[in-house]
Amino acid sequence: MLNIGILATVLSPYLSVVPPIIMAFLIYKKKIPIILHPINVGLFLLFIWSIISGIANKSLLSALASFLLLLYISLNIYLQDYLKNQETIDKFLHKVWTCSFMAGILGLIEKLASYFVDMTWTSDLYFKGPYKPTVENYRIYSTFGNPNIAGAWFAAMVLLAFYLYGRKKEDKKGWYLLSMGVFALALIATGSRGATVGLLLGILVYGLCNKNKVARITLIAIFVAVLVFALLSPEINHPAKSRNIIWEKSIHLFLDKPITGWGTFGIWQNIKKTHAHNIWISMLALYGAVGLTLYLWVKSYIIRLLFLLGKNNNPAFPLLASIQGMIVGHGIVDFIIMAPQGGILFFVCSSIILSLAKQYQTQTYPELVFKEIGYINRKA
Repeated sequence: MLNIGILATVLSPYLSVVPPIIMAFLIYKKKIPIILHPINVGLFLLFIWSIISGIANKSLLSALASFLLLLYISLNIYLQDYLKNQETIDKFLHKVWTCSFMAGILGLIEKLASYFVDMTWTSDLYFKGPYKPTVENYRIYSTFGNPNIAGAWFAAMVLLAFYLYGRKKEDKKGWYLLSMGVFALALIATGSRGATVGLLLGILVYGLCNKNKVARITLIAIFVAVLVFALLSPEINHPAKSRNIIWEKSIHLFLDKPITGWGTFGIWQNIKKTHAHNIWISMLALYGAVGLTLYLWVKSYIIRLLFLLGKNNNPAFPLLASIQGMIVGHGIVDFIIMAPQGGILFFVCSSIILSLAKQYQTQTYPELVFKEIGYINRKA
């Protein structure tokens, strides 16, 4: 089931919502415990607040879209229970790498084809939003619903390939090295400046968290190569409108409704943008000060667990910290968590952090189990 879920997530933004739905059913059927740590509780409270915000703004669409947060919660609960140790996590990450490698190759084929035929029809397969692709310096979608989401995914896969390169046997290192090049080129072909900046920040974080000198030198080489290709790439250097106007309008939306915000589709309904192209401004405009506070609570707990992993020299710590750094770097000019594949990327990373942190934690949290009364204390 998990293999199919990974493939579905990478294959299409429409199919990516199916695995969390199935996971929600499995949580109920197998009585997988719902641990009430800050991530699950924070997401559930954000789900409730999102519904309240939708109702307050008389937007049925925004209220219904809130249920996407429940899918993220089910994903988090299921994976935290499934990913019980380092070996299982590494196997899971290898499967993600395999499916993503295929998506990266498809992306490069898509880019190559764009030099000979008009590929702008690709956008018709997805929710277009305000972005319209052009024939000149065409930005690839690959199997993702938007070039920026594709860019974020490929950026994370560059970091994942580097991690697996250092963890796996010699006979597979060549494939991981090749995939780093494929992912980096696919990232450049998406034309996503935010994802490129995010990757550069992620590489810096990886280097700071990794104590191996050879690994640091390799990371410096990757950093320089990505930077040079980005500066020379017409896709990255495409004309783009300033985010300042979007930020300003979104901040005004927040000031109009500072408590509830405008709901999940509030920015789109008011200024015809799906989000504010910034994580924190988006949260303020969509869900108000309460929503941003809940998000920061969840995020602060993730950071706390990352420090715990670093303190105990967990081998996956540099990777997980770098992906979080990449998301923050990209989040300055985008809000990928709002898209299904972008949100899954964030919460899968969070689930792995939770799973690995279990072995080092002494604090316990109550948990809920379907069809059972009461709570059971268990490490989260």
